[in-house]
Amino acid sequence: MERAKEGFADIFNLDYDRAGQIFESLEKDYPRHPAPPLYRAAIVWLEEMLRRQDLSLDRFITASYFSRKTNQTMPPERRAAFLQDLARCQARARAILQKDGRDRDGRYFTAMSYGLQASFAATIDHSPREAFSSGSRAYAYCKQLTEEDPGYYDAYLTTGVYEYIAGSIPWYMKWLTFFIGIRGSKQDGMAHLELASEKGPYVFNEAKLVLMVLQVREHRYGEALELARYLSGRFPRNFILALNVAQVLQLEGRVDSAASLLLDVTKRAEAGEPNFDRLPLETFRCELGAELVRMGATDLAEEQFRKSIGNPRTPPREKALSHLHLAEILDRKGRRSEAVRECQAVLALGDVEDSHLAARRLLQKLQSR
Repeated sequence: MERAKEGFADIFNLDYDRAGQIFESLEKDYPRHPAPPLYRAAIVWLEEMLRRQDLSLDRFITASYFSRKTNQTMPPERRAAFLQDLARCQARARAILQKDGRDRDGRYFTAMSYGLQASFAATIDHSPREAFSSGSRAYAYCKQLTEEDPGYYDAYLTTGVYEYIAGSIPWYMKWLTFFIGIRGSKQDGMAHLELASEKGPYVFNEAKLVLMVLQVREHRYGEALELARYLSGRFPRNFILALNVAQVLQLEGRVDSAASLLLDVTKRAEAGEPNFDRLPLETFRCELGAELVRMGATDLAEEQFRKSIGNPRTPPREKALSHLHLAEILDRKGRRSEAVRECQAVLALGDVEDSHLAARRLLQKLQSR
């Protein structure tokens, strides 16, 4: 586990290949230990989340994210690799428990495998039923561990997440939770996560990350910002953590600082900084421009939309929406003829998200003046 800490740091820095090499090395030296295949499976899951551009703070603070349907499909060979490593972890933990059913590490890694299975079900398959089933099994093992040994701090990460989620169920569903045996408290959940973040020997960074997300959900932006800055400083090659800082700053109302940081992340991606070059600028610029508009930074937004339009790799959806947003900005600035040209550019492209309807309405307004 001491060697595994290096792999954890690589994962947080988005250095997934290097992390994978560490766990492959551990696999050779400890062929019966459940940890190496568990963390390899975690890397496969996180790589798929990054491929889908789902590793962003706004996804995790939106409850509908976990239940909505998705058209995205995980490559079959990657899905198979995830499931195979997960099965290896569970088989090795089971072998430990067959020799000694009270072995704490055997139970802990069993719990972690079910926790990862629950995370995969929630974020990749968007299957609440499977997520609940696996999450409940993970919680049961970890709850037992913390009751036996209150100092088994890593287990509080799982109990904290479960307690918080169970405690967040709307009041009108509480009667149902009584019958199916769900108990939970948001306050206890946060307290457990704080224990894991402060004293968990291996999961303290994961616990800090989860705490940051939940503090944003609870509108505790000052505390969330402190954790976001800690994580971004500790793992400087992770562009997502840098974006998290900007997102929390924006939620806190510090839009100038947020805009400056967002543009800094974009510049670092343009410069090809390690792992910042993973930021998909061809789609990100359109999202960034829209965010800058919401912040009131229309000049900066205009620049991003023009770069999006000028990039030959920008997908049709983002290109059409960039033209449309740019037309709206130009209209506000009184640059009517330029706005008309942007509307016409929208109509020359495929219709995405009612872009043609919006462009026609804006054109009608512009031509009626």
